[in-house]
Amino acid sequence: MHVRVLGSCAGGGLPQWNCGGPNSVRARSGDPAVPAQTQPSIAVSADGERWSILNASPDIREQLARFPGLHPRPGTRDVPLDTVVLTSAELDHVMGLLVLREALSYRVLSTHWVREAILEQNAAWRLLERAWGSAPLDTEVPLDRDGALEARFFPVAPKIPPYLREIARPHAETTVGLRVVERRSGARLAFVPGLKSLDSATLAELSAADVRFVDGTFFTEDELRELRPGAPGAIAMGHLPITGPESSLATLAELPGRTFYIHMNNTNPILDRDSAQAARVTAVGVGIAFDGMEISL
Repeated sequence: MHVRVLGSCAGGGLPQWNCGGPNSVRARSGDPAVPAQTQPSIAVSADGERWSILNASPDIREQLARFPGLHPRPGTRDVPLDTVVLTSAELDHVMGLLVLREALSYRVLSTHWVREAILEQNAAWRLLERAWGSAPLDTEVPLDRDGALEARFFPVAPKIPPYLREIARPHAETTVGLRVVERRSGARLAFVPGLKSLDSATLAELSAADVRFVDGTFFTEDELRELRPGAPGAIAMGHLPITGPESSLATLAELPGRTFYIHMNNTNPILDRDSAQAARVTAVGVGIAFDGMEISL
């Protein structure tokens, strides 16, 4: 299985347009230790020829332009894109669908809750309705048109996006992780860009993966408060911090295979490649995803 990180940062990317925090300031200045990063998405392929995308970030046009593997054949509109999979209805996971509205040769796949929450409440997305399918939790579905990759949604601690909180009800399908398996080799990838807690079932999914991309939004519980007093904590926002009393790093460091943090907020100090925080993460064998990173498994 081939993996390309299209975007690695949380909503707003780095620099975020309205943020004057240290990371955003340094990214705007071209500091090589804090390079600009786009919003979160990865592409997966069984053969390096046809691809599927996990989450459609608002930056998808720029991300596709930077990745020759998803360019159309010269003189055609034939893009080697099979499926766009959504793990939630968060805006930084779905806004890219509106960029891709001009051709529906691909399939959109999400849980039923995500599909209905978006299509019922947002008329613009209905342009995609005929290409948008859904799959129940814990059920294998083909990801690519040849069936070489198999996808499966698994539940994680649910979170309703802020723009839907007044009109949608909580459900196990609001936020999910995604398992992708290459059927021939059995290689397994887990993608969990939104993670509020590490319960036993989620940990079992992560442990079984050869490579996992996990929510690294905040380094500490109080990260936002340090820049903006009164801001909510990480867990209240639906993200398990990397360090602290309730955190992910120590647990993830013990898992077999390879682990990468993804979906980092622009405030996260691990985005500074020279920081002590980044060194702390990598010292225990956990990687930090970045735009354009490619791996094979």
